[in-house]
Amino acid sequence: MEKNVEQYHLFRDGRIKMPEHLAPRREVRGRLFGNRLMESLTRSRIEPPIVMHLLISGALFTYGIVSLDIVWWTAVIVAFSGCLFWSFAEYNVHRFLYHTETNSRPLYRIQHNAHGIHHQHPVDPRRLAMPPVPGLLFSGLFFLLFWLVSPTYVFVFFPGFMLGYLTYITMHYAQHRYKTPRYGPWKKLWQHHFVHHYVDPYSCYGVSTRLWDHVFGTTAKVKAGPAVPGS
Repeated sequence: MEKNVEQYHLFRDGRIKMPEHLAPRREVRGRLFGNRLMESLTRSRIEPPIVMHLLISGALFTYGIVSLDIVWWTAVIVAFSGCLFWSFAEYNVHRFLYHTETNSRPLYRIQHNAHGIHHQHPVDPRRLAMPPVPGLLFSGLFFLLFWLVSPTYVFVFFPGFMLGYLTYITMHYAQHRYKTPRYGPWKKLWQHHFVHHYVDPYSCYGVSTRLWDHVFGTTAKVKAGPAVPGS
């Protein structure tokens, strides 16, 4: 792990263009596990997690309004706050968990398995969203944490949080699989993510929004090109 930290400092000093462990590779696909079953659990098309989370979130939101008598406009406001909270969580996990250079081997394994493999193979279509099994585990954990804060409003807050997540994985998939849109705000978002992958992995942490990068001063210091090389 010392090599990764050393590469980070070389990158920051301008002596290399990209740390080796975050540099895109020629191969479209990379393996995490030798075991077929374990490897299959780390890969997924974009559709299964979207359908799964939509059904679960829709059921929870309906339960909150119908069975818990939460007023609809209150439910909408709470759900929107959940969506906004997702964007804040997305930024902080991406910045402080996935891109904190460390000599800790356990933390590096988490970083590589959850995110580093994506930097090395950024256009692999089956590593652009968390697969259903780990997705259920992590979403269940978040639901439990929110339930401890509010056993009632969690049923409308959590669907908003997951709507934010679904926006994130949809935008992330599109940024890696489709050409840069002409529509101004989306074009800037595509270019923002392009910089993170191909120019400076220690900036532009927001994927579904650039809001928090502007708030915390982590926007790109360079001019962005197209979001997908060759597009």
